[in-house]
Amino acid sequence: MRMVYTSAPDQIFIAARDRLVRRFDRWARRHRRPVDALVVEALLDHRWADGDGVLGRWQPEDLEEALLDWFPRKVTLPPDQWAAITPTVGAFVDFLFDQDLADRLCADRHLLHVALDKLAAPFADAMADESRYGIAKFWAMRMLNEGIDPTDQAAAERFIADLHAGRIAVDEDLLNQVMANHLLGADPDRPPPLPLVAVPDDDTLRGLAAESVVVRRLRELARWLGDGRALTATGRLRLADARELVAVLETGDVLDPMIGDRVFKTRSSDELYELTVLVAWARAARVVRVVKGRLVPVKSAAKVLADPLALSRRSFTGLFELGEAVCGGGWVESVLRWRFDEAMFAVTMALYIAPEPVAIDELRQLAYQAACDGLGLDPGSEEQERGWRQLADNDTDRLLDQLAMLGAIDKDAAAAVLTPLGVGLLAGHLRELGVTVPTLDQMLEETAEVVVVTATGSPPETAAALMHSWCAHHPDTASAELRALAERTDDPEHRSLALAYA
Repeated sequence: MRMVYTSAPDQIFIAARDRLVRRFDRWARRHRRPVDALVVEALLDHRWADGDGVLGRWQPEDLEEALLDWFPRKVTLPPDQWAAITPTVGAFVDFLFDQDLADRLCADRHLLHVALDKLAAPFADAMADESRYGIAKFWAMRMLNEGIDPTDQAAAERFIADLHAGRIAVDEDLLNQVMANHLLGADPDRPPPLPLVAVPDDDTLRGLAAESVVVRRLRELARWLGDGRALTATGRLRLADARELVAVLETGDVLDPMIGDRVFKTRSSDELYELTVLVAWARAARVVRVVKGRLVPVKSAAKVLADPLALSRRSFTGLFELGEAVCGGGWVESVLRWRFDEAMFAVTMALYIAPEPVAIDELRQLAYQAACDGLGLDPGSEEQERGWRQLADNDTDRLLDQLAMLGAIDKDAAAAVLTPLGVGLLAGHLRELGVTVPTLDQMLEETAEVVVVTATGSPPETAAALMHSWCAHHPDTASAELRALAERTDDPEHRSLALAYA
């Protein structure tokens, strides 16, 4: 039986959860253990929704979180059924060990039972404490207390009507606390588990960063500045300096462009798009700054400029701040200009989790949606949306161009993909945000099933590297553990992969 559902979609998990609960119920009846199957269903929901999806791996702290937070906040049961909850969890622990479904990294059975004994009293208090309830449970329990079955739609509607009419008293302070529990429990900012991606080591990344166009230009800009260069009264590069920099940095900007037989004189450095973006980028990366009307190198950034990897990391982080420069100005504003950071995050994360190149049109849609959601905007008419989309698509293309010059993506007219440097830069950025980024090294101590599940959801090259590395790390036990998994699991894809490396 499959026991690992990390990142599994709900339809797959729910079907598996129900099979496991039925098997547990049969086991409990054979062993004459009185249990409530709904308790195990809720316990497994918690492990999948708020945990790592490893259904056979439990530690005392996992039981504490489930019994003192999840059940009081989410699980609606009449008070006369509460006493069955901890004994049912204890029976489930015994079931896992008796049926050889406990994970190799699961805590000892005795240790889990000791933890359950200690939790019995505080669990009873937590279940009785209405201030711990979530909003759905709060109202469901109020209905139960009024003798109303929450699943009876007509009775529930009468209850709601009485509530709105003021015929049912509500403790407002308690309700505010319950609402706070609901908002905290929803945790909309919690990112989903990331797929395993092969992140190059720092030496490899440093070599790749040294080839970045943006890294080279930033270093050249800092050298060119010397002790600093005066800016115009409006804080722009002087046109003479801009002309020189276009050649030094090879930005590709065209000065005094000729359209037809007419020459359009360049009158301001602001007209030189790539140079303008680069200078803004240098400031966002904190390698140059403005002091008393002069653009000067940041002395403390000397070590960063000397290290291509450090500079590329600063540049990647700085790019999130460049909405105004990358999107530019104009008579009509693009939504990306105001939510550029959210659009960039949506685009780069889509590239990170995709096992293959992502279509440019799909990236444009993601960036547009992220910007609109961030602003809380509804485009309105179909004609208005077409206009907004065109502007946003143009700015998404400019963002992708900058990522390509940084060396973070490879792209053509149809699709884009993260480069190894891009994978390393985004993985490092995510770690700085506190996001867990799975690596091959971290997976080496995992169990066969976790490794096989992870490999199944990874790109072929990453999957092969993971399986070979894990088998090499466990030369004495890998084959037996993989064969045992193949015999136990009911997932044919997992069985096939396990046997291939056994």
